[in-house]
Amino acid sequence: MTPSPHPVPGPPPLRWWGHAWRVALAWVLGVLLFVLTFAASPAGQAAGDYPGRVDALLLVDLLVGHLAVLLALWRRRFPTTVAVVTNALLAVSTFAIPAAMLCVVSLASRRRWRPLVAVAVVHVVAGIYYELVVARALGVEMATDLSSPWHAGLVAMISVLLFATVALIGWNIGGRRELVASWRSQAETAHREQAARVAQARTAERARIAREMHDVMGHRLSLVAMHAGALAHRPDLTEEERRQSAEIVRDGAHQALQELRDVLGVLRGEDEPADGASATEAPQPTLTDVPSLVAEVTSSGHPVDLAVAPGLWDRSVELSDRVGRHAYRVVQEALTNARKHAPGAPVRVHLGGDADAGLSLVVHNIVPRPVAADPGVPGRGLTGMQERVTLVGGTFRAGAEREGFGVRVWLPWETR
Repeated sequence: MTPSPHPVPGPPPLRWWGHAWRVALAWVLGVLLFVLTFAASPAGQAAGDYPGRVDALLLVDLLVGHLAVLLALWRRRFPTTVAVVTNALLAVSTFAIPAAMLCVVSLASRRRWRPLVAVAVVHVVAGIYYELVVARALGVEMATDLSSPWHAGLVAMISVLLFATVALIGWNIGGRRELVASWRSQAETAHREQAARVAQARTAERARIAREMHDVMGHRLSLVAMHAGALAHRPDLTEEERRQSAEIVRDGAHQALQELRDVLGVLRGEDEPADGASATEAPQPTLTDVPSLVAEVTSSGHPVDLAVAPGLWDRSVELSDRVGRHAYRVVQEALTNARKHAPGAPVRVHLGGDADAGLSLVVHNIVPRPVAADPGVPGRGLTGMQERVTLVGGTFRAGAEREGFGVRVWLPWETR
């Protein structure tokens, strides 16, 4: 018997009937063994006069056997102690054998071999003592001569076989209990891990939706807010200029709603095949849409200078839409921040890179007034840009520079 390398769980709790039928079975088997011992003694054979010690020994056997049955009720609370005591009682009682074996099974189910060895020694010694001393005093007829030197060895061998059989039964019960506990633990662990993965997926999806909404709606609504502010604070505008500004606000609101629908459509079915409703959705912007974005911002009255490395547009054909979309969103959010925090100040956008060097992106806001050396805690816009860049394995840096505020991004060049 090899001890388990893992802690064995304790025995499951038993209700009163679980204890009752086990102890009752031990009592019934004990009665049967006592009857057999009584029948083999002179008192049971009715052969006339017999020594008075036979009645005394049979009475002791009966009383001690009942004591062993009572002790078996505490076998789970004190497994080793109860097993040692009940097996020691076998030296004077055959009635106690079933109760003692029940305690051995309970002890062996804990799969600890050292207590079992101690109980085995007590069991064998008690069995030899009973056969050589008590059985001789009772005058029980045996198949072998009690005085034979082989008798003690035979009794020891039978005791060892009985104990080993019962101990193996208890050991296997403990192994099965340990296996069930292991399955239960694995199931609980898998359930917790699944719950953690679901929660993590939900958090990531919420962050992705929030990032897309912030980038798309922030850019469009900042344009709407700028023209709405002109309507509110420029009483000198002519009726025609006021009408044009109102048209721009209305068109911007409609475009914001349309872009919102497009983004939600992509978020709902980004991994679905491009058929049916998905096939009619507007394509998401990529790197080649940056000039249109710059032209839109410039037309709103915010000067933007776009510088592109030679041959980038030709090389960008091989760039994956995923990286191109993230690059577009970074430029879009950077221009929105520039328009929000430094309205009217010129902005420089530089794009460059290739398959070997990766895609580099710089957005520099030229602020005429001095800026703080520490830009402070970044807002949600910078946080969203950093999350986007990190998702594709790029690097992100933003902060105050000598002539204003800059955002510098590097993205890996992923081919289609």
